[in-house]
Amino acid sequence: MKPAVLYPFIFLTGFFMNAKAQSIQEQMTKARPSCYDVFGNAVVVLPKLYRQQAFDSMHTAVQIWEDACGSSQQVRCTKLLLALQEGTFHVDSLDSDVIDLLENYALSFSFYKTNSAQYYGTEKAFYSLSSIWAKFLMQQKTLDDNEKFICAVFTGEITAPSKQIKNNAEKYPELGKQLQHNRDALRKGPRVNSAFILGIWMPKGDLTILGNHPSIGFQFGARDNHHQLDFTMQFRFIKSANTYFFKRNNLLYESSHYFGGYIGIDYTYYFVSKRQYDLGLLTGIGFDGFDVASGQHNQQQRPLSINSFNANGGIKYNWFVSPGFYLGLQGRYNLVNYCNSGATSLQGNAFSIDFIIGGNGKKP
Repeated sequence: MKPAVLYPFIFLTGFFMNAKAQSIQEQMTKARPSCYDVFGNAVVVLPKLYRQQAFDSMHTAVQIWEDACGSSQQVRCTKLLLALQEGTFHVDSLDSDVIDLLENYALSFSFYKTNSAQYYGTEKAFYSLSSIWAKFLMQQKTLDDNEKFICAVFTGEITAPSKQIKNNAEKYPELGKQLQHNRDALRKGPRVNSAFILGIWMPKGDLTILGNHPSIGFQFGARDNHHQLDFTMQFRFIKSANTYFFKRNNLLYESSHYFGGYIGIDYTYYFVSKRQYDLGLLTGIGFDGFDVASGQHNQQQRPLSINSFNANGGIKYNWFVSPGFYLGLQGRYNLVNYCNSGATSLQGNAFSIDFIIGGNGKKP
């Protein structure tokens, strides 16, 4: 091949190789906008498109926003307002999360109005967009009661959507059905459980020498309509009712010290599970024990605790103030075996009665 022909060939080969290298360089170093960047652009672009009545372009913008941020609260609120704007909204097509969406928006918007100085410009722009847009919809569109209700949430006129729906079920029948469906689903479906426990521990037999002790604790776990499994931790305190002896290194020590507790796994089967209350059988196994002296005592008195396996059973009742909040009462009989060889007999079991303040929430 002649040199004159080779020169263009070499030039073109080098050009394409360089272009390829630049393409890889650009691909590896190009900046990708974050969700917050796209959110910031959305609250600038969408008002402009709204003023131009360019609703098709608004759909495109919202889709790009959703691709970057997922189905965030802000995206879903904007899509709902766009559906109201175009007349494509149908209350029957609302998904099960719409009540939660309105509830969360009302709560966050109310907080924003009283604490706006704590918000960045992007969040302020979003609340301005959604509230003004909803106000225009109420002024310029013929809306039914459900649509007016949703707009009133966005403008901040309605601050407690669930309560408003519950108190006006005849005015918002479709939303009322959705609210009740959500409440029933929360009561019957899989959910997390957390609770604060206040109680009293009442020993029997020789164990009564220790006296009754108040207890405080917590539990967390999961449940569905009939089954509940929890990790439970309770602490008991105040001095024993009488002095007792414990033996260490062939020496007897007298004490009235007491600090004990229970750590275990509890299972409840609810044989009655209604909308307002639960009634079930409770069983549990765990570690039980109490300290006979404080950690400041000398080494000769160690170990400073007397421990036992705890197997227990009883009955549990829950009253639901709301689908996510309940008050409970449980009583159980605890089988324990505190070994205190060569000293005061601690043979006996114990009753315990606990008052529970608990909450259920959707599984993440």
